[in-house]
Amino acid sequence: MSKKIYAWLGILLSISLSLFVLNKVYEDALPKIIEEINNGAIGAILTAIVTVFLLQGQTATEEERDKNLTVFEKKQEVYHQFLEKLKDIVEDGKVQIALNKDPVDTIDELKDLLFQLSYIQMHSTEETTKAIFERVTHLIKKMNEFMAAGEDKQKLVANYYASFSEELFNIVAILKNDLYKTTSNPIAKESIETLLSECDLFIEGEKLDKYEMQNYFWNELQTQLENQDLDIERKDFTQDVNQYYARARNRHRYYGIKIPVYTTKNGEMINFKVELDNGIYYGFLRNETMLDNSEQETQAINIIKTISPGFSNSQWWLGWKNPDKYALNFWTLDSKDFEYFKHPQRRTRMMSEYAKEITNYIRQFQVLAEEQQL
Repeated sequence: MSKKIYAWLGILLSISLSLFVLNKVYEDALPKIIEEINNGAIGAILTAIVTVFLLQGQTATEEERDKNLTVFEKKQEVYHQFLEKLKDIVEDGKVQIALNKDPVDTIDELKDLLFQLSYIQMHSTEETTKAIFERVTHLIKKMNEFMAAGEDKQKLVANYYASFSEELFNIVAILKNDLYKTTSNPIAKESIETLLSECDLFIEGEKLDKYEMQNYFWNELQTQLENQDLDIERKDFTQDVNQYYARARNRHRYYGIKIPVYTTKNGEMINFKVELDNGIYYGFLRNETMLDNSEQETQAINIIKTISPGFSNSQWWLGWKNPDKYALNFWTLDSKDFEYFKHPQRRTRMMSEYAKEITNYIRQFQVLAEEQQL
């Protein structure tokens, strides 16, 4: 259509210019009115040509803009679909591959992923596609390494999700840079790992058996008591734990952690002990040499009762009690507080509170015993 317009305007312009030149060559060959009409026509034709040219340029610009907008919207859709598909594929921690010729219920996630990458290649440059492919490969590799870590998963969980986030955010940054033509830097892996380490992450379903739980209890409690600056002789409880669960009748028990607390003015040592029968309990042990000195024994018992009326004395104890907060029955394993053992950070926190509780009673006894010159 525009070519026809240009042709007609060209013919008209040629005719008008011919008349104009003819009139100049043969002076006043044309009547005055014809000359004026022809001059006006030349101006009008030139204006029309410029207008058509401008309109054609504007139309081309609008068409290019509409085309770019359509391409942008399609790229945006493809990139969003790719991220959603990637999320679905890695959600179960593995990339599933269908090996059968005619899989019925098996979805080949690797093929799906490759097709998604091909859609990206259709709408992006080779450089962008290659960069995304590399990041996706790294992400899958880290995921496979973590899933194969076995018992070490819990230790690796924060680092794994930091690495996973790093690869994912890099993919998003590449897509964003290609889509919006801006430079976007992903969050640093170190920052992600620091944040995740503070989130008490743990892997659901990873459980300790009864041997592991009890060994953890004794080992961690000794560590936490040492952190409280208590003087303990560290011990490996593995054999005790194995013997504890070896048989039901006449089983091995009444073992634990003994802590020297106070030396009386007569030179007798008073010890504090954390001990196990069915459950955990603790208290201040009787000293055999103190049995002959009922006044000193009574004084020690009264000090312990002052600290907490919950302490009870017996044949073996100046005062014993169950823990204030956590009840752990390692024989029946039915205490609700064993739920803490499912969560590494929570069980560490529980052991820290155990140690602080014990230390508090010991420190109070030491102060009162010193004041009363026991």
